[in-house]
Amino acid sequence: MIKKFLIAGAALAAITAYTVATQPVEAGSCVVATGKGRALNDAKATDRSMTHLKHVIKHWAHKNKDKVVKEGKIHTTCAKKGALSVCKSSAKVCG
Repeated sequence: MIKKFLIAGAALAAITAYTVATQPVEAGSCVVATGKGRALNDAKATDRSMTHLKHVIKHWAHKNKDKVVKEGKIHTTCAKKGALSVCKSSAKVCG
């Protein structure tokens, strides 16, 4: 009798753990999105990194089936690598 209760309890615990682990992502989840751009000068590299960032945000929203997303302040950093400027833009995005 006790053996049946232990088996039933273990099965119930396994089902509960599986159910909790496979919950869908809740609305209002956030992520830090980044975009990278390269060009001969900082202005063009910044434009390209912003364009890439917007693409990443749209992809993330589509993947999560969000109609409206909110972006935080966008931060851009640039560095020279050889003859090219490399800029990286990032923003916190919530859906």
